[in-house]
Amino acid sequence: MKKIVFSLFSILLMSILLTSCRPPELEGAFVEYKQGRIDNALNLAREATEKYPNNSEAWFLYGEIQGKKENYKEMLRAFDQALAIDKKFEPQIKQQKIFYFQEEFNKGVNNYNAYTKVEDRNSDKAKELLQKALQGFQNANMIEEDYKATSLIGFGHILLGEKDEALKYYKRCTEIKPDTADAWLALGNFYLVEQNYDEAIPPLEKALELDPNNSEAVSLLSQAYDLHGDKDKAIALYVKAMKLDPKQKAFPFNLGLIYYKSTVNDSLDEATKKEYLQKSRDYFAKVLEIDPEVKEAYKIKSSAEIQLLDFESAKETLLKASEKFPEDGEIWYFLGVAYGRLGQAAEAKAAFAKAEELGYKM
Repeated sequence: MKKIVFSLFSILLMSILLTSCRPPELEGAFVEYKQGRIDNALNLAREATEKYPNNSEAWFLYGEIQGKKENYKEMLRAFDQALAIDKKFEPQIKQQKIFYFQEEFNKGVNNYNAYTKVEDRNSDKAKELLQKALQGFQNANMIEEDYKATSLIGFGHILLGEKDEALKYYKRCTEIKPDTADAWLALGNFYLVEQNYDEAIPPLEKALELDPNNSEAVSLLSQAYDLHGDKDKAIALYVKAMKLDPKQKAFPFNLGLIYYKSTVNDSLDEATKKEYLQKSRDYFAKVLEIDPEVKEAYKIKSSAEIQLLDFESAKETLLKASEKFPEDGEIWYFLGVAYGRLGQAAEAKAAFAKAEELGYKM
């Protein structure tokens, strides 16, 4: 029994001795902090760091209290000071950073989700929620730079119309994760939306280099080539895109459009022009297989068929179009043209009359 009492007394004495090693300001800061008197604790902890600048525990406590008050810049400064002295509190500091990063990141996500539910995205309420979301991601990124947080900050600036700020963060994403296609895709897409094709192409090429079968990279780069006027490169990538995503109507549509536009060239020989028109027709037929509601596909396909002198096919295409879009005068006009070339005068006359009735200028 005496041994047990002695052991307990020894532990108590050691605890008192350990506690008594703390400077009075630091001990006072701990007491105030445990009692929930945060401001008093902060003042005492600050005083302890000033009087005992080489005391890592003082800096750690000061940083912990600053984190509690969401003063993350000062928290990080204090933690850096503590670690510069020794590594005694390194595990606790890592845990604190993880905790506050997650807390701020989740604030950003929650505020963004609330923003998406606001009907009027231009309202003051929506803008306030978006600003709060942005602040959450920025705070998280301050605590620990993170690819996802950086990307969301860039996206937030886009939604706020702050393009220069957005670009800065999208570029930073490519520095944080230079070996991921997503970072380069986001940067390339930014330039593509801004119609800056010279700047869009290099990051999109980098994305495709990193992930050759990335359907989004193929899609965006093919569009960039197309809009930049690099026809041959665009065609090759659109063909690849169709194989990667055969149900996507945009790829055959854009291919058909490239070939159709290429026929408007006085230096083009008749054989090549015919080849391009046939390819255009076939790609627009593919579009209509995927989605029979694409009006322009009917129009361009039938135009290619008329130029190929395939009036029967043009008539069939335009009849289907007139059933789906009966109020489109242009469709009725070209249906009249097809009927006329086939020698069906009465049908041609009726189609032209319908076009005129709908206000189509002949």
